[in-house]
Amino acid sequence: MKRAILMLLTGGLMLSVPVQADDVTDQIDEALSAYERKDLSTTLTALDTASALVRQAKAEQLSDLLPAPLSGWNAEEAESGFAGSAVMGGGINAERRYFKDDAEITISVASNSPMIQAMAMVFSNPMFGGAGQKIKIIDGRKVIAEEQSLQTVLGGAVLVSVQGHEASQQDLKAYFKAIDFEGIEKAAGLRN
Repeated sequence: MKRAILMLLTGGLMLSVPVQADDVTDQIDEALSAYERKDLSTTLTALDTASALVRQAKAEQLSDLLPAPLSGWNAEEAESGFAGSAVMGGGINAERRYFKDDAEITISVASNSPMIQAMAMVFSNPMFGGAGQKIKIIDGRKVIAEEQSLQTVLGGAVLVSVQGHEASQQDLKAYFKAIDFEGIEKAAGLRN
């Protein structure tokens, strides 16, 4: 029974990316052992560590889904990370920057953040949008478009953003179309 309660508390952390599985299960085992000893401080620390490891693995999984540079472009390595709820509501993030001549494009993916719910309202009711924003449909996805930005929300839970600096609308759209949306939806648990 205690093991079942701890598994519920960890929110299914056992379903992590295999690279992190040993560290995650070690932390869960440490938490279980500490809980049985009634050492609640160690239990919380171990569960928090297991949770952080899973978030880290999930962020790395998202960064692996960001597209390779398009023809004629260069890119930095993708970056990923996560923040606790104390930092802007928390969340899991991945980002990659692409360069060509003076143009720069950044693709970012953010999930598991309450801040995304506010963005999802704009997509469900365009009346919440700001000046300079237009609703477009690109490959069947509702997109909020600005001069140097394309953004969409997947399943009300994941924000995908293509931001440009001195980039053409054609380049922004090409990078938007290069995103593995299906893979991101799977990684975020929005699709089987």
